[in-house]
Amino acid sequence: MAYREAGVVREVPFKRLEDAESFAIGVERRKDLGARLDPAAGRRDFADVWGEWVEAGALEESTRRNYQSVYGNHFAQTFGSIEMADITPVDIEHWEAEQQRRGYAENGIRGRKNVLSSVFNYAVTAEIIGRNPGRKVNPHRRAGRPLTPIADADIPAMEEVMGIIAETPKLIRAGFWAMAGCGLRPGEALAVSDASMDWDRGIIAVDHQVSAYGCQEISGSRRGVKRGTKSRASGEVRKAPVPHSIRQVLNDHVAAYGVWGDRGWFFESPRLNDRHPSYDWFLAQFKEAATAAGTPQYTPKSFRHFFVSEAIHSGIPLFEIAAWVGHRTTRTTELIYGHLVRRSMHRGALVMHNRLGLDLASLRGSVPLPGSPVDDANAGVRGEAVQMHIAADQERPDSSEVLRMFTPRNTAVGHP
Repeated sequence: MAYREAGVVREVPFKRLEDAESFAIGVERRKDLGARLDPAAGRRDFADVWGEWVEAGALEESTRRNYQSVYGNHFAQTFGSIEMADITPVDIEHWEAEQQRRGYAENGIRGRKNVLSSVFNYAVTAEIIGRNPGRKVNPHRRAGRPLTPIADADIPAMEEVMGIIAETPKLIRAGFWAMAGCGLRPGEALAVSDASMDWDRGIIAVDHQVSAYGCQEISGSRRGVKRGTKSRASGEVRKAPVPHSIRQVLNDHVAAYGVWGDRGWFFESPRLNDRHPSYDWFLAQFKEAATAAGTPQYTPKSFRHFFVSEAIHSGIPLFEIAAWVGHRTTRTTELIYGHLVRRSMHRGALVMHNRLGLDLASLRGSVPLPGSPVDDANAGVRGEAVQMHIAADQERPDSSEVLRMFTPRNTAVGHP
């Protein structure tokens, strides 16, 4: 059999299949235990491998600068000079504890742990080390993590949404409305700008986000934004409808606070001019507002749940909703909001039952059931009924009209 070790393809002859399988299990076991595939590669320090990892992908220059900023502030002192093969899960646990002692928010620590895990995954793929020491201490890895369906208790009522927003600082209140009314994620709401708005059509282009840990994408500082959003590549744009009421809220925000930067960013740090608000600060403001409103169980994600729930209940097709909120496929939407979809299907069946029941009641005895023989007289009656259905269906809006229905007509145009 052939296998790869230390970057070299090796061959070992076996007479029996059982011996070959046993040998293969042993190789994988040594990898799992962290055995060095190549002693020389394993002696490379973390700083060296980090630099190689940053340069390995097709990243924009600003993204590279962002990663180097994260490295200098959070990884260099703890891991920089340590050989890759000597870094253990305990080392990562100590690093996490130190991050907590330094007062960093949990969201930021979690984001940096994911970056750290990505570096070790690269090292495993490049056969620098045998296993990722971050796996045992990083319960937030996306790979293989099942999506969790929401419950009714996870979805706030309209009154609860308004109660939370009423307790929010006016400086970022419009961002909370954008989450509830457009289905934006917190980082996406913080990155709303005049350049992303189509005021006349009531559409927002979502292609930027403020990260949970420092970025240098636009402003050149750790409080910048980066191009690209979750499940979307850099430069890829998704679009979502902006109800007239939300357009008015955003328009009022611009009138009160103005915009800044080349793109006309809507939200600015309360402490630093020409800087985005901190992602963690934004989440903290939501938590405080939810607690003050008497609904501490809700999180910013609850506002997306509210948006999707209202859209499903309104009968908007799942493929439209998935595109608006940035799900990879409608399957994601179904897995998370399955019970809402099932309720919508029940309502659809009830509507059709009532519709057909009323029509057939007046024609009872004249209109045959599907599959039964049809004489000439009954065929004429059935044809009349079919024409009635066709005429009625032509009066209904198709999916291309859903967006126009979402925004009222004959309303004033928002911010120019």
